[in-house]
Amino acid sequence: MVKSRECFLQPLMAVPWTSGPLDWVEVFGRRAPLNVEIGFGCGEVLLREAQRSRDQDFVGIELNWERIHKTLREMTKSAGGLQTRNVRILKVDARLVFERFFAGESIDRIYSLYPCPWPKKGHIKHRLFSKDFLRLLNNRLKPQGEVKIVTDYYPYVEWILTEALGTGFQVRQEVIKPQYGTKFERRWFEGGQEEFHALNLLKDKHLEVPITSEAGLQTYKIKDFQQERFRWVDQTGDIAVVLKDMLFDAGRQKAMVHVVVAEAHLTQHFWISIIKKEKDWIIRKADGQNVFPTPGIAQALKLVYEATSSTVE
Repeated sequence: MVKSRECFLQPLMAVPWTSGPLDWVEVFGRRAPLNVEIGFGCGEVLLREAQRSRDQDFVGIELNWERIHKTLREMTKSAGGLQTRNVRILKVDARLVFERFFAGESIDRIYSLYPCPWPKKGHIKHRLFSKDFLRLLNNRLKPQGEVKIVTDYYPYVEWILTEALGTGFQVRQEVIKPQYGTKFERRWFEGGQEEFHALNLLKDKHLEVPITSEAGLQTYKIKDFQQERFRWVDQTGDIAVVLKDMLFDAGRQKAMVHVVVAEAHLTQHFWISIIKKEKDWIIRKADGQNVFPTPGIAQALKLVYEATSSTVE
């Protein structure tokens, strides 16, 4: 049973909360062409491509746990699970994956089949393939690397074509028949849609986009802490920090502060501990949690320090 469970979970990577890009040669144990699928859904294409191209490696990015589970389950059913050797799965926002986990000129091919087009005008800001994101993909692709995007929604195509200007890609647009067999493609085809839109972006100029650096997380000290004098003010703006909860155990002389930190495209829940150590109270990142050490997380620690500093008369 344990061995079976390990086999089931083997392709799912623990989120690498590290500074700097991953060594994908080390991850896969070999040097091979590297493909990345953004939003692999139930894994129909990811698994098919990995099985057909055993000499290549595949990284799938997906945020939906149910779809990840279905994909992992499907992998255990197929020919001895052999394709798990060339597949890894990440449950992380795609922007963060490309910002932090891939070095420049390290990927051969990126593809995204039927990404959410966010059709409402007020939701356009959530669309993935913005100019900044395409510049990031350009940097992470090898020379002559490519990005393929397939969608059912033509206004999304028009938007991407505009965003792609000045991102170092040659863009080719085509109308295609259904051919991937994904859940959404089948749904729209059964609903009467027989043509879809494909964008092929071929890298022809390399753009410089740095690896996102991590913020240093400071540990603070105060001489005294009194819960009733804790004074917190939510922060808004480019970096928003909002207090969600505070727990205090007088017997253990320990407080836990729960905040939500929102910055750029990233929102993180963050617990901060306030613990009595000898003569001082120590304020720091609580143990046992994974957060990206961003400027917002560093700011949250500082705000808790300022709120606790006001407890001293």
